[in-house]
Amino acid sequence: TKIVLRLVPLPKERVDMLAPFNDFQAAANAVTAIIKSKIVPAALEFMGKDSIEAVEKLSGKEVPFHEAGAQLLVTLDGNDKDVLQADYEKLGEIFLENGALDVLVADNQQTRDRLWEARRLIIEALQALSPERIMDTQDVVVPRMKLPELLGKIQEVAGKHSLKIITFGHAGDGNVHVCIIKNVAEDVWKEKAPKAVEEIYRIAVSLEGAITGEHGIGLARKEYLSLGLAAPLIDLMKKIKEDFDPDNILNPGKIFP
Repeated sequence: TKIVLRLVPLPKERVDMLAPFNDFQAAANAVTAIIKSKIVPAALEFMGKDSIEAVEKLSGKEVPFHEAGAQLLVTLDGNDKDVLQADYEKLGEIFLENGALDVLVADNQQTRDRLWEARRLIIEALQALSPERIMDTQDVVVPRMKLPELLGKIQEVAGKHSLKIITFGHAGDGNVHVCIIKNVAEDVWKEKAPKAVEEIYRIAVSLEGAITGEHGIGLARKEYLSLGLAAPLIDLMKKIKEDFDPDNILNPGKIFP
């Protein structure tokens, strides 16, 4: 057995951009326009106002454009400076055409770090909202244009169960981190959090998505596998596993309920 690796040098040039929008529908429209333009960002992240507020509470510092309903954070990189400049200028036009309130461009490390600071602090900031620093984190995925609908329905679930649910994630591939904050009593948490999780999974599937886009099934999600996959398909997967692992010694019990 051997593995051949090809090492790819880091791109020589990089530009990061932050674009605030009044709401996520406008931000989602911008994401679609970016994909259609054939520009391929190295990163395309989204943050909502609630996650930004959590970061400000934790850090004690004001985040740029914190009053915006949604923000897109984009990284472009490459080895041709002129091509990169043309791409980020085009990206700036796309943002403004789709309702961006402003566009901030960072082409040096200090400004870049400032733009990414909020995104890097989100998980820690959300944990800090819970007295026990506990939250239930999911990673559902839907087609990019279904993101606004997904986010709206998630907030309906939050209201229905009186839970605080905050979302952020990867706008480029429709992957959303759904964080249910444990800021309620233990008995309420045990009763309501699982119900909210299942409802969110069902919403994602109804929007042509899946119950996980990044972290996989595993122990935490295997009981929900049938929400997104038909029984014949699950049976086929089981048969494939049996062929390769007849004694069930490879990660037993990790996928199938």
